[in-house]
Amino acid sequence: MNIAILLPLKEKYTKVGGGAVSILVNTHLPKSKYKKTTHVYGSKVNKPLDTKNFKPLDSNKNFFSNSSYVSSFQKKIFPKTDIIELHNRPKYFFYLKKKFPDKKFVLFFHNNPLDLKGSAKLSDRKFLYENVDSLVFLSVWMKDQFFRDLKITDTKKINIFYPGVSTVKKFPAKKNIILFVGKLNRTKGYDIYTDAVSRFLKNHKTWKGIAVGSEPRRNIQKSKDIVELGEISNKEALQLISESKITIACSSWDEPLGRLPIESASRGSFPIVSNRGGLVETLTEGFSILKNNNSDELLKKITFLAKNPKKLISMQKNIFKKFNYSLEKTSKKIDNIRDSLFEKKVAVNAKNLKILHIASFNQSSNGNLYYSTANKFNIGFTKLGHFVHTIDDKFFLKSNIGNSIYSLNEKIIKNVANFAPDLMILGHTNKINRATLKKIKILLPKLRICRWYIDSISPEFFENNSKILLNNINYIDKIFITSLPSKILSKFKNKFYFIPNPVDSSIENNKNFSNNNLPYDLFFSLSHGQHRGVLKSGKTDERDNFINSLHSSLHQIKKYFISSNFNSPKWGSDFFHYLSNSRMGLNMSRGQYQKLYSSDRIASLIGNGLLTFMDQKTNYNKFFTNKEIIFYKNKNDLINKIIFFKKNDHLAKKYAKSAHQKYHKYFNSKEVCSYILSKCNLIKRKKFYWI
Repeated sequence: MNIAILLPLKEKYTKVGGGAVSILVNTHLPKSKYKKTTHVYGSKVNKPLDTKNFKPLDSNKNFFSNSSYVSSFQKKIFPKTDIIELHNRPKYFFYLKKKFPDKKFVLFFHNNPLDLKGSAKLSDRKFLYENVDSLVFLSVWMKDQFFRDLKITDTKKINIFYPGVSTVKKFPAKKNIILFVGKLNRTKGYDIYTDAVSRFLKNHKTWKGIAVGSEPRRNIQKSKDIVELGEISNKEALQLISESKITIACSSWDEPLGRLPIESASRGSFPIVSNRGGLVETLTEGFSILKNNNSDELLKKITFLAKNPKKLISMQKNIFKKFNYSLEKTSKKIDNIRDSLFEKKVAVNAKNLKILHIASFNQSSNGNLYYSTANKFNIGFTKLGHFVHTIDDKFFLKSNIGNSIYSLNEKIIKNVANFAPDLMILGHTNKINRATLKKIKILLPKLRICRWYIDSISPEFFENNSKILLNNINYIDKIFITSLPSKILSKFKNKFYFIPNPVDSSIENNKNFSNNNLPYDLFFSLSHGQHRGVLKSGKTDERDNFINSLHSSLHQIKKYFISSNFNSPKWGSDFFHYLSNSRMGLNMSRGQYQKLYSSDRIASLIGNGLLTFMDQKTNYNKFFTNKEIIFYKNKNDLINKIIFFKKNDHLAKKYAKSAHQKYHKYFNSKEVCSYILSKCNLIKRKKFYWI
C-alpha cells in the first residue's frame, strides 16, 4: 500500500518549530507497517525531521499559495499511490479529489472543523462526509463540531483518534516543576498560569515554574518567577514533562485536542486542564479539571498538591499505570483505518450468490438478440450455481411515461432492499443516479458493484463513451472492459480489468469446421445497426472503404457482407443462418486503439467454428497462435491469406477447430463470470488464461 501524506502549507516539518501535525506524522510513521511505502509532502525546510520519507515541495515563498502548493503536490505524487492523507486542510480535498477520483482519501482534523476553510460551511461538511473515504477526528469534541446540524448515516467512515506518545518503562524521578507547554498567549491560558504560579512560588521556594513555547505578538508581561525556554523539540519537551510533577493546560478557548494530558500521563506528570473542548477526553483523574478556569482555582489546586505529596504521587502513578496511548497501539490504529478502506480478500460462500444484473436484455426485440453479451453473463452466473435477478433499464424507461428515470431508480432501490444481492452488475447504463448508489451502499455496505463495458475505448470515441464507462465511477468497485485498459484509464488504479467477449455453448453451438459444404467463403458484419435490423441512418466508418476495396479484390471468393453498400443487417436466427453457412469470418473493429479490443462479434465467429481473420494490432496473438487465428498486417496481406485458405480448405478447418476449442475452453461464460467474481472478492481464484 502506497500512502501520500500532505502537510498544511505553513507546517514546518522540523524538530524545533514543528507543529502538532508534524509531531503526529513523524512519531507514528516509524511504527507503521507501511513506513517504507509512505511519503510525506510538505513545504521545503532546511532540516526535515526525516530525509527518507519527506518529499519537499519546492516553491518561491513570495508566490506559493495554497492552490500552487496543492498543484505542486499533485505533480509530484507517486503515481501508484493508494491513499492520500490530508491533515487539517479540508479545502485541499476539493481540488485533489477531482485530480485523483479513484484514490482513497483520509482527512485528519486537528482543530475545530468550523474554523477551517473547506469545512466551516454545512454544505462543505456534507460534501466531505459523502466523499471522503475516512474522517479522522482527534477528539470526540471535534467530531461533534463537524456534525453540528448534519445527520450521521454511515459511522464506518468516522474515526476518533488520540495521538500516541513514546512510552518509558519506569516511573520517572520527579522534580518540583510546574510546567506549561504551548503558545504564551491568553487563548492558551498563559496569563492564568503566570498569575497563579507566580503567587504560588512566593510561598513555595523549592518549586519552579517553567514555560515552553513562544508568542510573536505577545501581550502578557513576562514574570521574573517563571523560566521561559522558548521553542524546543518535542523530544526535549517530553523530557521536561518526565521531570515535572505538574503540567498545566488552562486554555481559555475550546482546545480541540488534549495532547498535553496524553503526554503527561505517559511520563507520570499530573495534568491540570481547563474544561474546554477536547482537553478532558483523555483524563483519568477528575481532580485534573479546572471547572472555572481562573488563576485562583489553579492556585488552590497546585497548593493542595504541593501540601499533599503522597496524594500527588499516588495520582501520578495511577495515570502512569493507566496510560493507554502508546505509539505502537495508536500507529496500529492508523494502519487499521487505512486497511479498512480496502476490502479484505476473503471470499464469501460463492455457491449460492444472489446477483442483480441491470442492463439492456432487449426485451422489445422479440428474441432477435438472444445471443447478447448480457444474456451470456446471466447464463454464466447461473451455470456457476448463482441466482440472477434482472432489471432491463432500457425497456423499463421505454415502457414508463412521465418521470421514468426517477421511477427506474426507485425500482432499483426497492429491488436491492427486497432481494439483498451479493453483487450488482451493471451493463451499458447511465441512468442510475449517484444518490441511488449511495443509498444502496448504505443499505448493503458489503455489496459489490461492478460494470461491464464492451464498446471501444479508443480516444476518438472516448468522450462520448465515457458517459457510460465512467458514470458514477466512485461508487463502482470494478469495471470490466473488452480492451486492454489504456493510458487514459491508468489513473483509476485497480478499477479496470480486461475480459474477453464470452462465448457460450448454448448459443455458439455450430461447428462450421465440421461441415464440408458451406455456401459462403467469407462472412463480415458491421456492428452499427446490427442490433436494430437497419444500419444507422447517415452513419459510416473507416471500415466501409476497406470492405468496399476488399470486396472488389476477392472476385473468386463467395462473400456475405453486412455493411453500408451490401446486405442490410441480420439478427436473431437470420444472423446465425448466414454465419453458420460460412467457412471464414473477418473480425474487424473500429477505433485507433486496438489492443485486445474486439466487439462481441469475435465470440460469434470463433465460437461457431469459422476461421477468423484479425488485425495483428489487436495483440490477440497473446492468446492465439497463427494456426488458430489468422492475423493480417494490411489489406493486401489479408487478401492473400483469404485466397490461400480458400485454396487450402483442410487447413482452414483445422485452424478453425483449434481456435474454437480454445475459445470455448478458456473464454466461455463460466470462466469470464468466475473472473468477475474473483476480482470482486466473492470467490478465491487467481489463475485465468488471459492474465
